[in-house]
Amino acid sequence: MAESTKELTDEGAKVTTTVEGSDATAAAPAEPAGKRGYWIIHLLSIKDEEKFFAHLSLANSKTKYGGKTRIFAPVKQTLKGDPVAFCAVIEFPSVQAAIDCWDDEEDYAEARKLLGDPETDVVERRVCVVEAEALPELKPGQGFWINHVHAVKDQEKFMAYAGQSIPLFSSAHMGPVVHQHVGAGATSYTVAFAAMFGLESAQAGLDMPASDAYQAAKAAGGMADGEDDVVDRTVCVIEYDPQYDQLAAK
Repeated sequence: MAESTKELTDEGAKVTTTVEGSDATAAAPAEPAGKRGYWIIHLLSIKDEEKFFAHLSLANSKTKYGGKTRIFAPVKQTLKGDPVAFCAVIEFPSVQAAIDCWDDEEDYAEARKLLGDPETDVVERRVCVVEAEALPELKPGQGFWINHVHAVKDQEKFMAYAGQSIPLFSSAHMGPVVHQHVGAGATSYTVAFAAMFGLESAQAGLDMPASDAYQAAKAAGGMADGEDDVVDRTVCVIEYDPQYDQLAAK
């Protein structure tokens, strides 16, 4: 008899296998429930694809902090804010791991060197860290709104809007930004809150703003005629496609 368990630590995922007998085998351990740390990334532009993907390939080979690319996808449309080319979501066992990984020479810091200094010669991006409930298994064709909220100017109105709009999505994973790794040069823009809102499809995400239910949510927050007095945010629509997992890992 053998049993494996997985425990999330700041250093990554720790698997412990208990064995009884010399020929015992154990099934893969179940993933522990609970919150994770996430990098929620808006890639505004990739200027040097060769250097960027070389950096990404090295980054994905690092395992010290247990980072895992969950989403890497081209943006179907930027519904609000500066145009974004790609979105990415990187999952870590804890929010502390998501913070510490960045500057560790044994992990992401080594890959980041391939971008050079300044990295904006290669890529313009905003990378923020949040703590959120674990993402479930993703399905091909599933859509997401990947949002960066830069500033909430009217808390009461925004919360009234959020209370009616969030139930319109099939899932919601969100949190305040506990650390922002980068937003240099043209991307210098603070992110206060970030979210991943699930949808049945990317088309559903594109259609959402015009729907009666969403328009009612905006009206509830005093945003029917515009939202700039209530919130400053960047909203992107993407479609999850496993082929882009391979692109991110190349």
